[in-house]
Amino acid sequence: MDQTLSAAVRRRGRFAILVALAACDHREAIPGTGPAPDVLVSLRSGAVTAPDSISAGWTRIRVEEDGARHILVVFRWPGSATDADLAAFFDALDTASATPAPATALGGPEVGDVGEVVVQLTPGRYILGCVQRGRQGHRHASLGESKVVVFTNGPVAPDRASPPAATQELRLVDFAYVGSDRWPAGSHLLRVESAGQQDHQLRLARLRDGASLQDWSNAPDPGKLGTAVAGVARMGPGAVAYLPVELAAGTYVVYCLMTDPASGREHVEMGMFRAIHVEANPFVR
Repeated sequence: MDQTLSAAVRRRGRFAILVALAACDHREAIPGTGPAPDVLVSLRSGAVTAPDSISAGWTRIRVEEDGARHILVVFRWPGSATDADLAAFFDALDTASATPAPATALGGPEVGDVGEVVVQLTPGRYILGCVQRGRQGHRHASLGESKVVVFTNGPVAPDRASPPAATQELRLVDFAYVGSDRWPAGSHLLRVESAGQQDHQLRLARLRDGASLQDWSNAPDPGKLGTAVAGVARMGPGAVAYLPVELAAGTYVVYCLMTDPASGREHVEMGMFRAIHVEANPFVR
């Protein structure tokens, strides 16, 4: 990590990057050009609509929102947990920086009004909940935007028995992204693995032509130098998600806005960001 770069991020503090990029008005939706989803989730103010149950397996989840900047996360919920535990979970989720026990965050689409992720869902109960905060500071999940879905044990379709084939991989560790920093332009299915001890996320923004990672980190308003493209919402240790995304040639930045419980600093302030260079295929004319 370049010390000048890291110091610049720390000087600007946690709100500059959070407000400028998370509130960017030019988000690009992840294109739904792949296979039909296994689960279609609709998020509207105060409600999550999804099937009550579905067979377990590798599951393509498509989320369609109402433009209110929701962030859906799939949480694995232990079978031994009670309804009282569920109520306590929502209370704790409203204020905690990390996912409260006994749930584990598995990710979800982070950017745009339409998004998809592919995750492995074993038999059991899961919570689909929105972690975005409303005007009063409460997470949408505590205001009714949640649903419990049961994934059943039964025959699994062949196309859901194994993970999909990824075009690129990124590992999320404490506090860095590990993987290739040069990708070809075009359609991708990114394998994203949370390999650290904390919850992490992946946010992907395309930098304006001519802007560098250092320009982005030094800018008083980073949102003016980058356009949010896609992302995977919070993932707990060991979680794996696949993200479909279409990338044009250019320079991108991946970054994490989760908060370190010990220091109260966002992971991006602790060096969890890096450039990804997407290059045009020289053999395509």
